[in-house]
Amino acid sequence: MKKVALIGYGAIARIALGKIVEHDRDEQIKVVGVLVRKNREEETRSALKSSIAVVTSIEELIRLSPNVIAECAGQGAIREYAETVLSSGIDLIIISTGALADEELRNKLTSICARNNSRLLMPSGAIAGIDGLRSLKIGGLKSVLYTSTKPPMAWQGTPAAEEFDLVNINERTELFKGPAREAARLYPKNANLAATVALAGLGMDETQILLVADPDVAPNNVGRIDAEGEFGKLTVECRGIPAPDNPKTSATTALSLAHAIQKDTRTIIM
Repeated sequence: MKKVALIGYGAIARIALGKIVEHDRDEQIKVVGVLVRKNREEETRSALKSSIAVVTSIEELIRLSPNVIAECAGQGAIREYAETVLSSGIDLIIISTGALADEELRNKLTSICARNNSRLLMPSGAIAGIDGLRSLKIGGLKSVLYTSTKPPMAWQGTPAAEEFDLVNINERTELFKGPAREAARLYPKNANLAATVALAGLGMDETQILLVADPDVAPNNVGRIDAEGEFGKLTVECRGIPAPDNPKTSATTALSLAHAIQKDTRTIIM
């Protein structure tokens, strides 16, 4: 049986847990605990089954002896907890991949993994085509553009809100274009996929990111990869419904997390 623990219990964690329960008919997975802030402890306890421990420190979570811990709490959680998790020899699934745009942090964590036989695992999130992108990289990848298009108000609380009148945007409007490293830094809650695509392909500085506000895509969040390599081209687009409690995040991010947790419990792994 695979024992899983979560950092955070927001929209992504709730959807992922629900789908794990729905599809784990052979009971191959046991969720042993959830880490939350102290002010969320009582609320989270009341929402979960009594068999799932609710803790407020990473040390308590590790003492539950999970095989893997999944981060569902934002880039700050990576900086706060990843070193401790990986140093304990436990694999860490990362949703907030934008934290790895910090090269110093990424190098530190990969070194810890090498010393402790642990791994950083990155689900595809709200995009498809990561496997194809990595294949093109092996053959010689020349260019990658990732475009994230969302309804205007999904960009509320980002630098775009200071530069654009989001309420009155009524046509497709480009908010940002530049390297993945800068997109992940400026838009940490919107552009984690920028880092995922970059790490799968040409890296943080050579991968181009385009962030777009477009009322016509509502209610979807749309992610598109356009890549070209020596052995061909890749174009893939995903239209995902936002998570119920967070319009900045597609619900498919939670589905990819559930898949990442489940896939190595199956006989045929894809």
